[in-house]
Amino acid sequence: MKKTQDVEAWFLGMNKLFRLHDYSENMKTRIITFSLKGKAHIFWEYVKKMRDIYEEELTWSEFESLFRKKYLLKRYYHEREKYFYELKIGSMTNEEYTSRFLELLRYVPYLKDEKAKIQRFMSELPISFKDRIEFDEPRSLEEAIQKLKHCYEKSKHRSKTKLN
Repeated sequence: MKKTQDVEAWFLGMNKLFRLHDYSENMKTRIITFSLKGKAHIFWEYVKKMRDIYEEELTWSEFESLFRKKYLLKRYYHEREKYFYELKIGSMTNEEYTSRFLELLRYVPYLKDEKAKIQRFMSELPISFKDRIEFDEPRSLEEAIQKLKHCYEKSKHRSKTKLN
């Protein structure tokens, strides 16, 4: 699992780079195949030989499809989706929970409705925070996250005041 996360992080990083620069589809392929290392490089050399592929003619979407089939399996994405729906705050801090929630949210792209995102996010919060946030009726996930931070800061301040 860790290897797939590393590959996905690398692949996402390359996509970010490509958004910064106006590379042609072919140039993207050439850059990414040049940066392959280890097993990924060996895999790519094998695929090129077996399929008689010329990197100069290969588009980014063709390469991406081949690469995803090998390294970013559907099972991985389904597992991430499952983790999203099973995410529990448990012993995580509010910041850790928020970070993990946002990280996993990208694996459920069909969850577009803000109310559904807010409900899922708030479902694991302590009841006192959840009640305060629901009372304010946040209209976006970002607003709910900000309200959680505010509630957390208030509760920290109250705790310090009680101790003094």
